Amino acid sequence: MRRSELLLSLVLIAGLCAPTPLLSQDAPKLKITPVQKEPLTGQPDKEVVALIVEWPPGSGTGLHTHPGDEYTTVLEGEVVGRKEGAEPKTYAAGQSYHNEPGVVHEANNKAASPAKTFNVFVVEKGKPISEPVKK
Repeated sequence: MRRSELLLSLVLIAGLCAPTPLLSQDAPKLKITPVQKEPLTGQPDKEVVALIVEWPPGSGTGLHTHPGDEYTTVLEGEVVGRKEGAEPKTYAAGQSYHNEPGVVHEANNKAASPAKTFNVFVVEKGKPISEPVKK
């Protein structure tokens, strides 16, 4: 085996054995466009926040929670959602899902084409829409 082939093999093996996926460090970023933010009628301590999220191929949220309910509809492409302790589920254009407050979950675009979602959150005023989960 030539020296260059040996070096390439060692680099590939090191990448496969790395404790964190190499792609996650350079994963494409989500594009988030705010659409609406309004008080929730009859509940002055809560607000409704609506967003459009564009998901490049390979992008994802990482594990996180919300302080309120999240309602999502896939507009284009498909998104894979997974609640902690459950199997992943793929949602295609036209399908919706709901995440309850405090539930640890994540979503990813594992397809080769972009995806787009419409997300609505009902959260307490003054709290962030989501919080990353620290491992």
